[in-house]
Amino acid sequence: MSGQGFFSVLRWRLDPTRDEATNVAVVLVDREGMFGGVRAAPLSSVSPRLHEQGILDAAIAGLERQFSEAHKPSLGVLIEWQRSLQHSLCFTEPKPTAVPDVDTVLQALYQAYVRPRGGGGGKLTKGRLLDQVVTRVRHRGFEVRRGSYVDDYLFDAVVDHDGHRSALEVLSFATGARHWTPVEHDAGHFLYAIGAVGLSGVAVVEPPGPDSQRSATDAFNRVNRWFQHANLPVVAPLEVEDHLVGVQRFDLGI
Repeated sequence: MSGQGFFSVLRWRLDPTRDEATNVAVVLVDREGMFGGVRAAPLSSVSPRLHEQGILDAAIAGLERQFSEAHKPSLGVLIEWQRSLQHSLCFTEPKPTAVPDVDTVLQALYQAYVRPRGGGGGKLTKGRLLDQVVTRVRHRGFEVRRGSYVDDYLFDAVVDHDGHRSALEVLSFATGARHWTPVEHDAGHFLYAIGAVGLSGVAVVEPPGPDSQRSATDAFNRVNRWFQHANLPVVAPLEVEDHLVGVQRFDLGI
């Protein structure tokens, strides 16, 4: 492939009245909608707030669905997005770029404009773990809504599969936290919330590492006892897709 494309950066402004924004994703199109794509940053690097992550995730998932079609968004569509989105989410003015290969150009643009700087350390925080879990479950074909309210209760993610809905709670005890009360509050809120709205739930838990403090292990054991008492399924992050597939098969009588 050799042609001309146009790119724009999707930005997030917590306060639209201030000229402060974080780059969220880069979008690449051509004039006719023949090729293009989107590359997004891990949402935990954009905002620490779960509900804001949900708003961003819904926007990016919507973009990705459009670029999965045979006829993709064109330059005209991108210009319309740039003109219409002027609040918390906004696009920069499209700029031209040569496109010898879509994936190569998208990756280069991502590295230049979107990739989070600094790395944020090596600890697997709740936000990073949620990034991974949502990506894995979505790639398996499930519909996922991140940071989603059901009635009055906010869940890390809500997964829909063939008429069955499950709420996910993602917890990581492999961080350098000294105080675990907020994590315990999250676990307690989740147990109460799934009962209040009548949803089945799954806890996706990363256990403490070999270098974790004793307080992390104590909190991990305490929360696990709560989950066991409530008969709540607890799965490792790498097992969540298989668990959901198993639930789906059970619901279908397979």
